[in-house]
Amino acid sequence: MGLGSVRIRVVTSRDEISGMGAEEKAVHLAFRPSDRDLFSLVKTCPGIELLQLPASSYEGLSKFIRMYLASSGIHLVKGDVSGHWHDLNNYFVIPAYVLEKINELKVQGRTDEEIIGEITHIRKISPDMILHLLHSSFLTSSPERPRMNKI
Repeated sequence: MGLGSVRIRVVTSRDEISGMGAEEKAVHLAFRPSDRDLFSLVKTCPGIELLQLPASSYEGLSKFIRMYLASSGIHLVKGDVSGHWHDLNNYFVIPAYVLEKINELKVQGRTDEEIIGEITHIRKISPDMILHLLHSSFLTSSPERPRMNKI
């Protein structure tokens, strides 16, 4: 059984949060969220597991919010969705071939740094996102471990 693609919901404004579906597991906030926006996101998407923020927003998060997200089971990742056009699609997709390549390199015994170097050469994905994928359930294809927004 092959690995599925990962879909990350791209949210460009706080007004979009209330209209999101509860099934969203991976979200990229393309705006600087307030604490209220983050609380609203967690309430609207109770199953969220991954939150990606641009570097400027990531660095500005308070220690309290970081602890709140961690205690809510949300993995916080710094990075962008390079090349994504929100006008065309609400999701940034990390294709299955990227996950398969990460898995292949992991099986070969490559270090995290080597894997990050090779994957960023193939596809523009943040190093933090690659590390998250490398150490998450995305690289297993067992049916009892659901993947985020599998295509």
